[in-house]
Amino acid sequence: MTYLDWLLSVLQQTLVDLQSAQKRVSIWYLASAFIVAVGFYAWRYPSQIKPHLKILFSPNVWWHQSARLDYVIFFANRFIMALLSPRLPSSVLLTTWLYYQSQNWLPSLGELSLPTAYVIALFTLCYFLLDDFSRFYLHRLLHKWPILWAFHRVHHSAKVLTPITVFRTHPVEGVLFFFRSALVQAMCITFFVSVFPGQVSLYTVWGVSIFTFVFNVLGANLRHSHVVLSYGRWEKWLISPAQHQRHHSSAIEDYDCNFGVVLALWDRVFGSWKQADWQQKLVFGTNTRFDEKGLLNMYLEPFQYAFESMKRRLFAKMPAIIMILVSTTSLFYTT
Repeated sequence: MTYLDWLLSVLQQTLVDLQSAQKRVSIWYLASAFIVAVGFYAWRYPSQIKPHLKILFSPNVWWHQSARLDYVIFFANRFIMALLSPRLPSSVLLTTWLYYQSQNWLPSLGELSLPTAYVIALFTLCYFLLDDFSRFYLHRLLHKWPILWAFHRVHHSAKVLTPITVFRTHPVEGVLFFFRSALVQAMCITFFVSVFPGQVSLYTVWGVSIFTFVFNVLGANLRHSHVVLSYGRWEKWLISPAQHQRHHSSAIEDYDCNFGVVLALWDRVFGSWKQADWQQKLVFGTNTRFDEKGLLNMYLEPFQYAFESMKRRLFAKMPAIIMILVSTTSLFYTT
Protein backbone atom coordinates (compact mmCIF):
# COMPACT_ATOMS: atom_id res chain seq x y z
CA MET A 1 0.00 0.00 0.00
CA THR A 2 1.38 3.38 -1.00
CA TYR A 3 1.35 6.39 1.30
CA LEU A 4 -1.44 7.97 -0.77
CA ASP A 5 -3.50 4.78 -0.57
CA TRP A 6 -3.07 4.78 3.21
CA LEU A 7 -4.20 8.42 3.47
CA LEU A 8 -7.26 7.69 1.36
CA SER A 9 -8.11 4.61 3.44
CA VAL A 10 -8.01 6.66 6.66
CA LEU A 11 -10.27 9.30 5.10
CA GLN A 12 -12.63 6.61 3.83
CA GLN A 13 -12.84 5.04 7.29
CA THR A 14 -13.59 8.49 8.72
CA LEU A 15 -16.57 8.83 6.39
CA VAL A 16 -17.74 5.32 7.31
CA ASP A 17 -17.52 6.15 11.02
CA LEU A 18 -19.60 9.29 10.51
CA GLN A 19 -22.39 7.03 9.26
CA SER A 20 -21.99 4.37 11.94
CA ALA A 21 -24.40 4.06 14.86
CA GLN A 22 -21.47 2.68 16.85
CA LYS A 23 -19.76 6.07 16.86
CA ARG A 24 -20.99 8.88 19.10
CA VAL A 25 -20.43 11.62 16.52
CA SER A 26 -22.35 10.14 13.61
CA ILE A 27 -24.92 11.77 11.37
CA TRP A 28 -27.67 9.81 13.16
CA TYR A 29 -26.79 11.02 16.65
CA LEU A 30 -26.13 14.54 15.38
CA ALA A 31 -29.64 14.50 13.90
CA SER A 32 -31.14 13.25 17.17
CA ALA A 33 -29.22 15.94 19.08
CA PHE A 34 -30.72 18.56 16.75
CA ILE A 35 -34.22 17.19 17.42
CA VAL A 36 -33.58 17.28 21.18
CA ALA A 37 -32.30 20.86 20.91
CA VAL A 38 -35.34 21.99 18.94
CA GLY A 39 -37.64 20.29 21.45
CA PHE A 40 -35.81 21.96 24.33
CA TYR A 41 -36.06 25.40 22.72
CA ALA A 42 -39.76 24.86 21.91
CA TRP A 43 -40.39 24.03 25.56
CA ARG A 44 -38.16 26.65 27.17
CA TYR A 45 -38.54 29.50 24.64
CA PRO A 46 -41.86 28.86 22.83
CA SER A 47 -41.98 32.35 21.29
CA GLN A 48 -38.26 32.62 20.49
CA ILE A 49 -37.41 29.41 18.68
CA LYS A 50 -36.02 31.03 15.51
CA PRO A 51 -33.47 33.29 17.27
CA HIS A 52 -32.18 30.32 19.25
CA LEU A 53 -31.93 28.14 16.16
CA LYS A 54 -29.84 30.88 14.58
CA ILE A 55 -27.52 30.69 17.58
CA LEU A 56 -27.42 26.90 17.20
CA PHE A 57 -26.08 27.23 13.65
CA SER A 58 -24.18 30.47 14.14
CA PRO A 59 -20.99 30.78 12.05
CA ASN A 60 -19.53 32.65 15.04
CA VAL A 61 -19.45 29.24 16.73
CA TRP A 62 -18.97 26.77 13.88
CA TRP A 63 -16.35 28.87 12.07
CA HIS A 64 -14.69 30.35 15.14
CA GLN A 65 -10.89 30.04 15.16
CA SER A 66 -11.19 27.53 18.01
CA ALA A 67 -13.75 25.42 16.11
CA ARG A 68 -11.58 25.42 12.98
CA LEU A 69 -8.72 24.06 15.09
CA ASP A 70 -11.10 21.33 16.35
CA TYR A 71 -11.57 20.18 12.76
CA VAL A 72 -7.83 20.17 12.08
CA ILE A 73 -7.08 18.21 15.27
CA PHE A 74 -9.87 15.76 14.43
CA PHE A 75 -8.26 14.79 11.11
CA ALA A 76 -4.70 14.95 12.46
CA ASN A 77 -5.60 12.58 15.31
CA ARG A 78 -7.27 10.18 12.88
CA PHE A 79 -3.98 9.79 11.04
CA ILE A 80 -1.90 9.60 14.23
CA MET A 81 -4.12 6.95 15.83
CA ALA A 82 -4.19 5.00 12.55
CA LEU A 83 -0.40 4.79 12.88
CA LEU A 84 -0.43 3.98 16.60
CA SER A 85 -3.37 1.57 16.90
CA PRO A 86 -1.76 -1.40 15.10
CA ARG A 87 1.19 -1.08 17.49
CA LEU A 88 -0.94 -1.10 20.63
CA PRO A 89 -2.22 -4.28 22.29
CA SER A 90 -5.81 -4.90 21.24
CA SER A 91 -8.64 -5.53 23.66
CA VAL A 92 -8.86 -9.10 22.30
CA LEU A 93 -5.19 -9.73 23.12
CA LEU A 94 -5.55 -8.20 26.58
CA THR A 95 -8.74 -10.17 27.26
CA THR A 96 -7.12 -13.43 26.19
CA TRP A 97 -4.07 -12.82 28.37
CA LEU A 98 -6.16 -11.79 31.38
CA TYR A 99 -8.48 -14.77 30.95
CA TYR A 100 -5.66 -17.31 31.07
CA GLN A 101 -3.98 -15.50 33.95
CA SER A 102 -7.26 -15.46 35.87
CA GLN A 103 -7.60 -19.23 35.78
CA ASN A 104 -5.23 -19.35 38.77
CA TRP A 105 -7.68 -17.52 41.03
CA LEU A 106 -11.15 -17.56 39.46
CA PRO A 107 -11.86 -21.33 39.46
CA SER A 108 -12.60 -21.17 43.18
CA LEU A 109 -15.73 -19.17 42.33
CA GLY A 110 -17.13 -22.02 40.30
CA GLU A 111 -19.69 -21.73 37.52
CA LEU A 112 -23.05 -20.21 38.36
CA SER A 113 -26.34 -21.18 36.78
CA LEU A 114 -28.65 -18.39 35.66
CA PRO A 115 -30.99 -17.99 32.69
CA THR A 116 -29.09 -16.58 29.72
CA ALA A 117 -31.35 -13.51 29.55
CA TYR A 118 -30.39 -12.65 33.15
CA VAL A 119 -26.69 -13.13 32.41
CA ILE A 120 -26.86 -10.85 29.37
CA ALA A 121 -28.74 -8.19 31.37
CA LEU A 122 -26.25 -8.45 34.25
CA PHE A 123 -23.25 -8.29 31.92
CA THR A 124 -24.69 -5.29 30.06
CA LEU A 125 -25.31 -3.44 33.35
CA CYS A 126 -21.92 -4.31 34.88
CA TYR A 127 -20.08 -3.33 31.72
CA PHE A 128 -21.91 0.00 31.60
CA LEU A 129 -21.16 0.78 35.27
CA LEU A 130 -17.47 -0.15 35.06
CA ASP A 131 -17.05 1.68 31.77
CA ASP A 132 -18.76 4.83 33.07
CA PHE A 133 -16.78 4.81 36.34
CA SER A 134 -13.47 4.27 34.55
CA ARG A 135 -14.20 7.19 32.22
CA PHE A 136 -15.00 9.35 35.23
CA TYR A 137 -11.91 8.33 37.20
CA LEU A 138 -9.45 8.72 34.32
CA HIS A 139 -10.99 12.10 33.54
CA ARG A 140 -10.54 13.07 37.18
CA LEU A 141 -6.88 12.04 37.09
CA LEU A 142 -6.37 14.09 33.92
CA HIS A 143 -7.31 17.14 35.98
CA LYS A 144 -5.72 16.25 39.31
CA TRP A 145 -2.29 15.10 38.11
CA PRO A 146 -0.29 18.02 36.62
CA ILE A 147 1.59 15.67 34.27
CA LEU A 148 -1.71 14.44 32.80
CA TRP A 149 -3.31 17.90 32.83
CA ALA A 150 -0.48 19.00 30.53
CA PHE A 151 -2.11 16.91 27.80
CA HIS A 152 -5.77 17.24 28.79
CA ARG A 153 -5.68 21.02 28.68
CA VAL A 154 -5.62 20.70 24.88
CA HIS A 155 -9.29 19.71 25.18
CA HIS A 156 -10.06 22.53 27.61
CA SER A 157 -8.40 25.15 25.44
CA ALA A 158 -11.53 25.20 23.25
CA LYS A 159 -13.15 28.64 23.42
CA VAL A 160 -16.35 27.50 21.69
CA LEU A 161 -18.00 24.09 21.87
CA THR A 162 -19.26 21.99 18.96
CA PRO A 163 -19.80 18.21 18.79
CA ILE A 164 -16.37 17.94 17.11
CA THR A 165 -14.74 19.39 20.25
CA VAL A 166 -14.97 15.91 21.77
CA PHE A 167 -12.10 14.99 19.40
CA ARG A 168 -9.97 17.97 20.45
CA THR A 169 -7.57 15.80 22.44
CA HIS A 170 -3.84 15.22 22.56
CA PRO A 171 -2.77 11.82 21.15
CA VAL A 172 -1.34 10.92 24.57
CA GLU A 173 -4.85 11.26 26.03
CA GLY A 174 -6.19 9.21 23.15
CA VAL A 175 -3.78 6.38 24.02
CA LEU A 176 -4.78 6.54 27.70
CA PHE A 177 -8.46 6.18 26.83
CA PHE A 178 -7.61 3.40 24.40
CA PHE A 179 -6.02 1.39 27.22
CA ARG A 180 -8.88 2.28 29.58
CA SER A 181 -11.42 0.86 27.15
CA ALA A 182 -9.37 -2.26 26.48
CA LEU A 183 -8.86 -2.91 30.21
CA VAL A 184 -12.57 -2.49 31.03
CA GLN A 185 -13.57 -4.91 28.27
CA ALA A 186 -10.92 -7.42 29.35
CA MET A 187 -11.95 -7.32 33.02
CA CYS A 188 -15.69 -7.67 32.35
CA ILE A 189 -15.40 -10.37 29.72
CA THR A 190 -12.85 -12.36 31.72
CA PHE A 191 -15.00 -12.44 34.84
CA PHE A 192 -18.30 -13.26 33.12
CA VAL A 193 -16.86 -15.84 30.72
CA SER A 194 -15.26 -17.59 33.69
CA VAL A 195 -18.43 -17.60 35.78
CA PHE A 196 -21.05 -17.89 32.99
CA PRO A 197 -19.30 -19.68 30.10
CA GLY A 198 -21.20 -19.64 26.83
CA GLN A 199 -23.79 -17.11 28.01
CA VAL A 200 -21.99 -13.76 27.75
CA SER A 201 -23.34 -11.10 25.41
CA LEU A 202 -24.61 -7.51 25.40
CA TYR A 203 -28.08 -6.16 24.86
CA THR A 204 -27.44 -3.95 21.85
CA VAL A 205 -29.21 -1.65 19.41
CA TRP A 206 -27.56 -1.41 15.99
CA GLY A 207 -24.45 -3.07 17.35
CA VAL A 208 -23.98 -0.72 20.31
CA SER A 209 -24.77 -1.26 23.99
CA ILE A 210 -28.33 -0.25 24.80
CA PHE A 211 -27.10 2.19 27.48
CA THR A 212 -24.70 3.87 25.04
CA PHE A 213 -27.40 3.98 22.36
CA VAL A 214 -29.90 5.74 24.64
CA PHE A 215 -27.20 8.14 25.88
CA ASN A 216 -26.26 9.08 22.30
CA VAL A 217 -29.82 9.38 21.01
CA LEU A 218 -30.91 11.65 23.87
CA GLY A 219 -28.41 14.34 22.97
CA ALA A 220 -24.90 13.29 24.04
CA ASN A 221 -23.54 15.57 21.31
CA LEU A 222 -25.13 18.57 23.04
CA ARG A 223 -22.53 18.24 25.82
CA HIS A 224 -20.13 20.06 23.52
CA SER A 225 -22.47 22.76 22.27
CA HIS A 226 -23.98 26.07 23.32
CA VAL A 227 -27.38 24.50 23.96
CA VAL A 228 -27.75 24.90 27.74
CA LEU A 229 -29.85 21.81 28.39
CA SER A 230 -30.23 21.14 32.12
CA TYR A 231 -31.93 18.09 33.64
CA GLY A 232 -33.08 19.95 36.74
CA ARG A 233 -33.50 17.64 39.75
CA TRP A 234 -32.35 14.67 37.63
CA GLU A 235 -28.85 16.15 37.52
CA LYS A 236 -28.21 14.45 40.85
CA TRP A 237 -28.23 11.19 38.92
CA LEU A 238 -27.39 12.01 35.30
CA ILE A 239 -24.78 14.41 33.91
CA SER A 240 -26.59 16.91 31.68
CA PRO A 241 -25.11 18.80 28.72
CA ALA A 242 -25.29 21.97 30.84
CA GLN A 243 -23.27 20.30 33.60
CA HIS A 244 -20.55 19.29 31.17
CA GLN A 245 -20.52 22.82 29.75
CA ARG A 246 -19.96 24.05 33.30
CA HIS A 247 -17.05 21.63 33.47
CA HIS A 248 -15.55 23.53 30.51
CA SER A 249 -16.07 26.91 32.17
CA SER A 250 -13.00 29.09 32.68
CA ALA A 251 -14.41 30.45 35.96
CA ILE A 252 -12.34 29.48 38.99
CA GLU A 253 -15.40 28.31 40.93
CA ASP A 254 -16.13 25.78 38.17
CA TYR A 255 -12.67 24.19 38.11
CA ASP A 256 -12.54 20.42 38.54
CA CYS A 257 -16.27 19.72 38.62
CA ASN A 258 -18.59 17.29 36.83
CA PHE A 259 -16.06 14.76 35.53
CA GLY A 260 -18.76 12.18 34.84
CA VAL A 261 -20.00 11.03 31.46
CA VAL A 262 -23.44 9.51 32.09
CA LEU A 263 -23.94 9.03 35.83
CA ALA A 264 -23.57 11.89 38.31
CA LEU A 265 -23.18 9.38 41.15
CA TRP A 266 -19.38 9.26 40.87
CA ASP A 267 -19.05 13.05 41.12
CA ARG A 268 -21.29 13.09 44.17
CA VAL A 269 -19.21 10.38 45.87
CA PHE A 270 -15.92 12.17 45.13
CA GLY A 271 -17.26 15.66 45.93
CA SER A 272 -16.94 17.16 42.45
CA TRP A 273 -20.64 17.40 41.56
CA LYS A 274 -22.14 20.78 40.71
CA GLN A 275 -25.61 21.49 39.43
CA ALA A 276 -26.12 23.48 36.25
CA ASP A 277 -28.57 26.24 35.46
CA TRP A 278 -30.30 26.60 32.09
CA GLN A 279 -29.69 30.38 32.38
CA GLN A 280 -25.95 30.04 33.02
CA LYS A 281 -23.63 32.27 30.98
CA LEU A 282 -20.23 30.65 30.62
CA VAL A 283 -16.89 31.54 29.10
CA PHE A 284 -14.87 28.57 27.88
CA GLY A 285 -11.13 27.97 27.72
CA THR A 286 -8.19 27.82 30.14
CA ASN A 287 -7.69 31.59 30.47
CA THR A 288 -4.09 31.16 29.30
CA ARG A 289 -2.18 31.93 26.13
CA PHE A 290 -2.33 28.24 25.35
CA ASP A 291 -5.90 28.76 24.10
CA GLU A 292 -4.55 30.71 21.13
CA LYS A 293 -1.92 28.17 20.06
CA GLY A 294 -1.96 26.35 16.74
CA LEU A 295 -1.81 22.64 15.96
CA LEU A 296 1.96 22.16 16.33
CA ASN A 297 2.11 23.88 19.72
CA MET A 298 -0.97 21.97 20.89
CA TYR A 299 0.94 18.77 20.24
CA LEU A 300 4.42 19.78 21.45
CA GLU A 301 3.95 22.17 24.38
CA PRO A 302 2.21 19.58 26.62
CA PHE A 303 5.43 17.52 26.65
CA GLN A 304 7.39 20.57 27.85
CA TYR A 305 4.71 21.37 30.44
CA ALA A 306 4.72 17.76 31.68
CA PHE A 307 8.53 17.70 31.90
CA GLU A 308 8.60 20.95 33.89
CA SER A 309 5.90 19.57 36.20
CA MET A 310 8.00 16.46 36.80
CA LYS A 311 11.04 18.62 37.59
CA ARG A 312 9.07 20.72 40.08
CA ARG A 313 7.79 17.62 41.85
CA LEU A 314 11.28 16.11 41.92
CA PHE A 315 12.89 19.26 43.32
CA ALA A 316 10.12 19.59 45.91
CA LYS A 317 10.96 16.10 47.16
CA MET A 318 14.72 16.60 46.87
CA PRO A 319 15.28 17.58 50.56
CA ALA A 320 13.55 14.39 51.70
CA ILE A 321 15.58 12.32 49.23
CA ILE A 322 18.83 13.93 50.44
CA MET A 323 17.89 13.29 54.08
CA ILE A 324 17.24 9.61 53.29
CA LEU A 325 20.58 9.32 51.52
CA VAL A 326 22.43 11.08 54.35
CA SER A 327 20.72 8.89 56.96
CA THR A 328 21.51 5.74 55.00
CA THR A 329 25.12 6.80 54.54
CA SER A 330 25.50 7.66 58.23
CA LEU A 331 24.02 4.31 59.21
CA PHE A 332 26.45 2.54 56.89
CA TYR A 333 29.53 4.27 58.33
CA THR A 334 28.27 3.83 61.91
CA THR A 335 27.98 0.09 61.49
